Amino acid sequence: MRTQVGIVGAGPAGLMLAQILHTQGIESVIVERSGQEHVRTRQRAGVLEQGTVEMLREFGVGEGVGARGLKQKAIDFRFDGESHPIDFGQVSGRNTWSIRSTRWCPT
Repeated sequence: MRTQVGIVGAGPAGLMLAQILHTQGIESVIVERSGQEHVRTRQRAGVLEQGTVEMLREFGVGEGVGARGLKQKAIDFRFDGESHPIDFGQVSGRNTWSIRSTRWCPT
């Protein structure tokens, strides 16, 4: 077998790289030591930053974020018995997404 690019690891970065290369017409092969079922069902990215969500959508694999994700506009850190909220929109104008599903793979 011949390919243009070999990718080691079928985690979120490896899968995203393969998708980006595919949209550019570049062939790739992903090599993963774990079985397909393990990769498909293992929780991967539990929290995604806004830029990552935009990139997933740009390359055609972001529909699952809207279907299974929860947009997080703020977070509340608690320590020393006190609440310390941070409003993402107010601080940066961006959001994060929490993914409810343990299945990250788009297929």
